[in-house]
Amino acid sequence: MADIKTLLKEAKKLIVENKFKEAQECCKNILRKDKQNYMGLVLLGKSLQDSDQAPLAYQKAISNKPDQPLAWQGLANYYEKNDDKLKLFSVYDEILKLQLEEDKTLEVIAKLGQLGCTLKNSESVRTFANYLNTNCNERLHLAAENQFINILKADVPCKEENISIILKVLDEIYKKDPNDELEILCGKVIIQQSDYISAFKEVINLKYFSSNVVLRELLCKHLCRIFVENKSFFGFDIDQYIDRITEGVENSNYPGLLRSMINFDKGYYLDAYKQCIPLINYNQADVTEATFIINCTIMLKKWSTTQKLVTNFLTKVKDQNFSVFLKKKLFLSLAKQKKWSHAISTAQQISLDSLDTDEKAILAECYIESDESPDQIINLLQSTDYFSRLKAQVFLRQGKYADAIILLEENPNNYLNLFYLGKTYWDLKQYDKCLMNLLKSAKLNSEHGETFLYLGHVYNYRNDLLKAKKCYEKAHSLVNTDSECIKHLSETYIKLNMKEENFKLLTTAEHNIKTNESWLNFRLGLHYLNIREWENAIVSFRNVIKSNKNDIIAFECLADAYYSRGSFTSALRAYNKVKTLDPSKTAHCLTRIGYIYTLLTQYEDAIDTFKKVLEINPYSLLSLKGIAETWIKIAKKKATAKLYGSARDCAQHAIEYVIRAIKQNQFLCLWKLLADTLMFITKLPSKYTYAYLKNTETNADSEKIEKNDILLKAIACYSHITKQKQQSASYDLASAYLAYYHETNKQADCKISFQLTLICIKENPTIWRNWNLLGKICLFIKKYDIAQHCFIKALSVTRKWSVAKIWSNLGTLYLKLKLHKLANYCFWRGQSTLPSHAQSWIGQGLIAEAIREEEAMDLFRHASRLGYHPESALGYADWVCRTLKKNKYKESPESRYEIDGLHAIPYAIDLVEWFSSFEPNDACACTILGILQERNGLLRAAYISYQKALNYAEEGKKNITLLNLGRILLRLGKYDEAIKTYKAITEASLDSTCGLALALFKKASYEESYSVYDTALHWLSNEDDEKADLLVAMASIMYMFKGLDDAKTIVFHSIQISQKKPTANSLFAICSLGLLHSDQSLTKLALHELQKYENQSDYGFDIGFLKSYLLVCENNIDQAIKLLSDSLHDHPSNALLWYFMSEYCLRASNTKAKAASNCAQKALCSARYSEQYCDPAKMIAMASIAEHIAGDHTKALLLAKEGLHIYPQQCEIWAALLFALLSHKMWINQKDWILGAANHMRRHLDITRPLSRWISLLEKKVGK
Repeated sequence: MADIKTLLKEAKKLIVENKFKEAQECCKNILRKDKQNYMGLVLLGKSLQDSDQAPLAYQKAISNKPDQPLAWQGLANYYEKNDDKLKLFSVYDEILKLQLEEDKTLEVIAKLGQLGCTLKNSESVRTFANYLNTNCNERLHLAAENQFINILKADVPCKEENISIILKVLDEIYKKDPNDELEILCGKVIIQQSDYISAFKEVINLKYFSSNVVLRELLCKHLCRIFVENKSFFGFDIDQYIDRITEGVENSNYPGLLRSMINFDKGYYLDAYKQCIPLINYNQADVTEATFIINCTIMLKKWSTTQKLVTNFLTKVKDQNFSVFLKKKLFLSLAKQKKWSHAISTAQQISLDSLDTDEKAILAECYIESDESPDQIINLLQSTDYFSRLKAQVFLRQGKYADAIILLEENPNNYLNLFYLGKTYWDLKQYDKCLMNLLKSAKLNSEHGETFLYLGHVYNYRNDLLKAKKCYEKAHSLVNTDSECIKHLSETYIKLNMKEENFKLLTTAEHNIKTNESWLNFRLGLHYLNIREWENAIVSFRNVIKSNKNDIIAFECLADAYYSRGSFTSALRAYNKVKTLDPSKTAHCLTRIGYIYTLLTQYEDAIDTFKKVLEINPYSLLSLKGIAETWIKIAKKKATAKLYGSARDCAQHAIEYVIRAIKQNQFLCLWKLLADTLMFITKLPSKYTYAYLKNTETNADSEKIEKNDILLKAIACYSHITKQKQQSASYDLASAYLAYYHETNKQADCKISFQLTLICIKENPTIWRNWNLLGKICLFIKKYDIAQHCFIKALSVTRKWSVAKIWSNLGTLYLKLKLHKLANYCFWRGQSTLPSHAQSWIGQGLIAEAIREEEAMDLFRHASRLGYHPESALGYADWVCRTLKKNKYKESPESRYEIDGLHAIPYAIDLVEWFSSFEPNDACACTILGILQERNGLLRAAYISYQKALNYAEEGKKNITLLNLGRILLRLGKYDEAIKTYKAITEASLDSTCGLALALFKKASYEESYSVYDTALHWLSNEDDEKADLLVAMASIMYMFKGLDDAKTIVFHSIQISQKKPTANSLFAICSLGLLHSDQSLTKLALHELQKYENQSDYGFDIGFLKSYLLVCENNIDQAIKLLSDSLHDHPSNALLWYFMSEYCLRASNTKAKAASNCAQKALCSARYSEQYCDPAKMIAMASIAEHIAGDHTKALLLAKEGLHIYPQQCEIWAALLFALLSHKMWINQKDWILGAANHMRRHLDITRPLSRWISLLEKKVGK
């Protein structure tokens, strides 16, 4: 024994010193002496370290003394080092049964707990459960409890035989410390029993089940997993307990999913699918959730959805087994969608051994349909029922129908065999046998979609559309993604005119079939075109074109959709594409393009396009109609622009093309277009109301027809339309007769229009325009009560309660009856409805005019801005003349703005000219036009207007016209004609007599002029101011042929007549006589009296000039400039004062040339807004000369050139230009041009003697 002890000590020492080989020899020596030596075996195990012999040594030691811990610990250490963890469970179990130190036991407990959680091994649960049933101290018991609970929390599975003891332990722990976690752990353990029903009931019957929400959710999750794995609840009456299970957790995922699975279990697959959709987490591949929703889609045969779901989950799956499952489902979904090649490529990712028999059969079918060899797969199925069918399918693909039939008839009770028999007979066109076999197949299996598809084909072939429809619908209900089935069902719907059903089918198919099916999009596009949903139609046709960029019909339909939507530019591109793809459609496309150009108002392009079509097909009705419509639109545009002659010509072209079209085919729309065009011509000014029509019966040349004949032709066209439509009357026909009545003034025509309108109302009493027309007719025949009823009825029958046109007509009726308040209300309603309706504003203008309100002018102007109307045109011009008649209108800022700021005179001229184009014989309009033209300085135009007025004026109004004509002749310098005109006036007046006297004076018939003035003084003048002015005129005549004294006598007599305040003209005459005869006392006396008129703008220039001229006569230029400056301060806008200031500046001793130029230019600016007679040419010449004297030769030349461009007939401008050119070196060599200009002035211009002398000097200087 001593030797063994020594050897043991030595072995321990060697192990400590890591001398393991020596230690092994030492231990072997010990065992030679004592084979069962426990410590020798333990030390041998330690010395062997990681050797395979080490555990044998430990196990031999344990067999000798199983109650000793050293061998167990050594064995445990060995397994821990070699990572042989599964064997550790039994070792730890045995160690815990031994009597160890507390710390060692705690270490083992901790290691066992960690190992159990890591490996999820049920042995760890059992070990702890057994240990906790032993008598151990509290510390060890508590540590074991914690590890036990942690292992259960880690979802470590429990074996069936251990569940009872585990539950017992849990129950003991729960009694000591009841909590939710332990309740959940109990539930987890219970549901691991193999008897699911008993387990479920046991969990549900737990006393704390109803209070623990997590436990109920856990049970839901477990039930879901069990159902997904087994597709069954194993007879568990889930409906009885579902409310208890889901109470309080209704909003959680798994309770909802469980209810969805209950629906699935009952066969309510669609409800189950809809219910589970929002509950699935698509961002992770949860086996239960993913498997269930995929099963739902499979049962519903939503193969495209199955494919989408599986593809999504495959990108997130981590479990390899589940990945294989998903790939199988992807393969199945692709095969069912007949995506054979994709299905094959997916199946190749799966091991062939992993596929079951059904899946192998499907794979073989994929190979067959892809024309690939399926022999390898078919051979594997040789012992199955699929073999003969698959071989038959191969024969079918190879066209070996007889062999296929033999194979299929071997098993005539199989629905698939019967189906393929039917399919074979279909290919062989043996339709009776085909139908018989298909019906048998359908009887055996009513869930096979292709059977019903081919049944539909057979019935469709037999033209039994109703049965075909039912079969296709059945096939579609079974496989809603089969495009062939959808296509045939759609065709059947179309044949049966079931548009709504067809649309519903196509829209559903669009969502179900994810691929771009051209035919589907095309049919949808056609449907959208028919129901006028242009946007959807465009999208559909564009999808078709994406698939086939050369689809002509799709492009044509797309163009039509664009056209209908109003996307004309896009439609143009589409039609051009069609024309390029198919030249045979050129005519059609060009016709449509022509219409597009018309709509885009590109009328020239439209006409050119239509002409190209007519070159291709001279009888194209659409092109003839299109070009005619284009010409009439151009005509209307021209008429709006007041180009009436051009408008008539365009309408003539329209008539010619319409007549050509009518010769081809007498469509009513062509007759309507012809009639409308003729009516358009009748609305033009009378000068242009004619047309050329060819007599088609005699083939004679075109003859010119006037307005009345045009109206008769239009009536004939409308009558033809009415007759063809088998109507008694029409609105257009009644309107045409009313228009004809306006021309003929025959009551018979008005009565015909009345009767026709009554018939229209009887036929269509709810059309407002019929009532409106009848009201207008009643106005003309003075049946005002009926007219009122008609207008009110028109308002009541229209949906737009406030139609502006009706309100305006009703207002006109009330205005005619002088019911101004009612009229004003009606016109106001018309304005509120349509502010751009001119007639409403005209009506209010007429009311304002009737009650003498100044707003009439504004109203007429606004109406004229909205559009031409004869009433507003003449009304506005009349009010402009009224305003101008007030000589002091400029003193009012408002009136001045209305006339000058708004350019009232030129605008009124335009309006009256437009009026005169329609009413050329209206003397009043001609007179107003003449007055406005005269006011605007257009004297020759005014003369022509007054002549027209004289020609058309009534006898009682001719004197006024002659007076206007005489005045304009005077201004034109035609004194002889003026004298004749004034003498033609039958009733003398002060104006006519003074006009005659002035004309005689201008003709230098002084004595006769004096005599006429004397007559006016004694017989026609009543007021003192008039008499005084007449005496001044007579004094001027007396001065001309008798001299100063007699003239002075008459002037003083004029002053005596108006003693209170002598007239300004009398004082001017006295002052002028004083200046002419150097009588300063007389001049100063007159100027002193004129101080009373200094502040009046009308006399500002005359007084200022006379005062300054008196100083000029005294050679006191500087004082004259100062005095004229004072006058300019009082009247800064007087152009003549500025002009004479520039003259004075040039005359000053120290020449103020720059100031003179500025004054001349200021005078020019003021002259533009002055009513005084000014000579702008002289002002420009003055400015140019002043700049030249000031030294700015360039500016002087520029001013002269500018003036010459504006006033080429003014000699002063030419003189200023020559004066400016002389200082430029460049003109030294241009002597010929200067001499030519001087010669031009002599020959063609009216030059004064001083200017003539200056030209002579210039010629001498240049000629040297």
